[in-house]
Amino acid sequence: MLQPAMSSKGRPDPAGGARPYGNEGRPKRSSKFDTQPISSSFLRRRVPSSPGMSAHDALLAVTDDPSLMPGARNALTKALGLQPGQRFVLLAQAGYEDVAAALLRAAVELGVETRSFVLDEETCERELFVQRIVGELAEADGSALVASRNGLPRAFRRAVMEIQGQRRHAHMVGVTPSMMRQSIRADHEEMHRLGERLIAHVGSCREIVVRSGVNEELVLRPDPTLRWHNGSGLLRAPGFTNLPAGEVFATPASVEGTLVPDGGVWLPKGPALGRSSRITMRFEGGRLVGADGPESDDIMAAVGQEPDGARVGQMCFGTNVGVLTPIGAMLQDSKIPGFHLILGYTCPELTGATWNSGILVPMLVRRADVTVDGKPLLVRGRYARELLG
Repeated sequence: MLQPAMSSKGRPDPAGGARPYGNEGRPKRSSKFDTQPISSSFLRRRVPSSPGMSAHDALLAVTDDPSLMPGARNALTKALGLQPGQRFVLLAQAGYEDVAAALLRAAVELGVETRSFVLDEETCERELFVQRIVGELAEADGSALVASRNGLPRAFRRAVMEIQGQRRHAHMVGVTPSMMRQSIRADHEEMHRLGERLIAHVGSCREIVVRSGVNEELVLRPDPTLRWHNGSGLLRAPGFTNLPAGEVFATPASVEGTLVPDGGVWLPKGPALGRSSRITMRFEGGRLVGADGPESDDIMAAVGQEPDGARVGQMCFGTNVGVLTPIGAMLQDSKIPGFHLILGYTCPELTGATWNSGILVPMLVRRADVTVDGKPLLVRGRYARELLG
């Protein structure tokens, strides 16, 4: 929901912004790896403790899982485009050391100069520590944050994404080992090509119609003043991307009608409402005005926490062709080829939306029929043949 290829001014670079690699004109460090001591709670739970043990050594002491390595290599080389000798900062929440260890091993294998930090909520609220992280990220060529959706302070997570510089950042919040074995191994160049073809179809359209049930029809009208963003995860210019990647999205001007999110609904700081729940969502004036079915009260309560929480923030098309079926995980399921909506959050830095909400409620339609100005785009959740090349 957040991905880019961004220019140094924070604007999306539609071509991916290819730029030279390298460390020209920058002093070399005297030490290749960091010696920042990691949190004691992490050491007690995961690694035989020793005073002053660095995050680098602690992560490398985690049992190697070869099944995670292809995804880790893909994230660093194909998504971020890192090359030997460049600088990479790895930030990992305690409890996510399996994924972080795979990324670190891939970085060492690649010959990337790596600084590693294992974090907890208390550490991320210390001003001096945050200042150090900001300094490290400002000098880096690439970075990754591996954490849970709610485990680290939101302000810290946002700061990690927004720090300016030449860095290409992978935001891997909520990533699991199963995602590393599936969606994060996907071909970013293939996703990018599909995304560009989708934007060519929807970029100047007047109306998108989504049919998700026998009588359920949702009519969305794009705002021609806002941008469609291709979140393929392919970064070659400063910016950030979500991993797993794979979606094209924009903020609509209007939304009217009904929708059945048969692929699931994910509530902020709450439960995921699974595929077995048949909920009919009713939209008027671009907002969710009612829901009928199991857990409908929970949905309305969640989006009512902020003034624009019930407003449609994004209309999205998944482009991760490496994912074939939902697994119940929002980060991966929302990238499946098909259609989904997001309530609240507009990702204004990428869409150009003039409003935003801290609420983020994705809702996935598995077998949608979608037409764009009357022409088929999705048939029972599958893209029209010409889109797939």
